[in-house]
Amino acid sequence: MKTLLPFFFCFFSNTIVFSQENYPKPEKTATRLFYIQHSNNHNTYVYDANMEGESINTKNPIVEYRIVYTEGGVKKPLSKVQKDFAYGMNTKIIAPNLIEMHLAASSKLKFYLIHYPNQKSKVYVTINNRKLYLENIFVELEDSSTSIKTKAKYVLFSGKDFTSNENAIEKLIVE
Repeated sequence: MKTLLPFFFCFFSNTIVFSQENYPKPEKTATRLFYIQHSNNHNTYVYDANMEGESINTKNPIVEYRIVYTEGGVKKPLSKVQKDFAYGMNTKIIAPNLIEMHLAASSKLKFYLIHYPNQKSKVYVTINNRKLYLENIFVELEDSSTSIKTKAKYVLFSGKDFTSNENAIEKLIVE
C-alpha cells in the first residue's frame, strides 16, 4: 500500500495541474477578484470589485461579466439566464468592509469579499476546511448531450492559503 500511495498522489496532482492546460487567462486588473472557467469551452466568467474611490460600492459590490473566447475574446455582460441561475453573484453586507456572497447556482457555498483600506480587495472561501484567497475556479462538467441541465463532476478552487499565503488548490467533489 505504501508503494501505491506516491503513485496516487502523483496522478491526483497531475490531474489538477493539467485540467486547465491551454485555457486562456484573463488579463489581471487592479479590481479583479477571481474568475470561473469550465470544461465545456474556454469562455470565462469574471468578477471584479466595484470600487467608489477607496471603498467598495455597497449597493452593487461586484462587477460580473464574461469573456467570450469562442468569439475572439469579446467582453459581454452575463445573460439573464447566466445571471439568475448560474454565474450571478448574490451579496449581503456583513460589515462595512466585509460582504458575504454566493453564486446563483448554489447558496450553500459562501464567498467573502474583504476590503482593507489602501489594499486590493480579496475574496476568500473555505473548501475542505481550508480557507483560501480565491484567484480562479475551474468546473469540470459532466458530458450531457441529452440534458439541458448540466451537472458538475468536481470544482477546483485555486488561490493562496489564507494563513501562509502559499499557492493552494482545493478540489470539491460535487454530489
